[in-house]
Amino acid sequence: MKKVFSVLAIAAMILVSFSSCNPEGKTYADYLTQKKGWVLSAATSNPAYEMSDGSYVTDLMTEGYLYDFENDYIITFNEDHTQYVKPGKTVAPEDFEGDAYRAETLLGAWSFDNDLIPTLLYMQVPFFYDEDVETCKILSLTENELKVSCTINDDDPTAKGTYSFILTYVPAK
Repeated sequence: MKKVFSVLAIAAMILVSFSSCNPEGKTYADYLTQKKGWVLSAATSNPAYEMSDGSYVTDLMTEGYLYDFENDYIITFNEDHTQYVKPGKTVAPEDFEGDAYRAETLLGAWSFDNDLIPTLLYMQVPFFYDEDVETCKILSLTENELKVSCTINDDDPTAKGTYSFILTYVPAK
């Protein structure tokens, strides 16, 4: 009988600890699918990413890996598990020859590895301009921050290697 009460007491403590971490009763999906969407606030590479000109960058946002308009992309994760991207304040110039999103565009689908307490987010990274779904480890997911670590295996001859990109997003304004 003591064993049953001990198990019940432990289960109750676990339940209380989970509910105390999230007093508003929001789920991780609620945080991710907020209507405003998310904007990149920090992006780093480890090891430093090798650019086509032979230089190396650690801060992807300020050292020449991302264009200003890519830093402004707004990503939305919808309740139906679709993922969209749209330009922010800075839009790619019409004469820009590379890939760019100038209008809201469907990226694909997103999902968690576990809906209750996810550790992985399967998503498409907008500035990769491909249809690959990245497996990203969730480092933080709250109403104020989405921080993930995505391991990238780049087979481009100039940047060949494995890189860990830490991407931090904040709610769009």
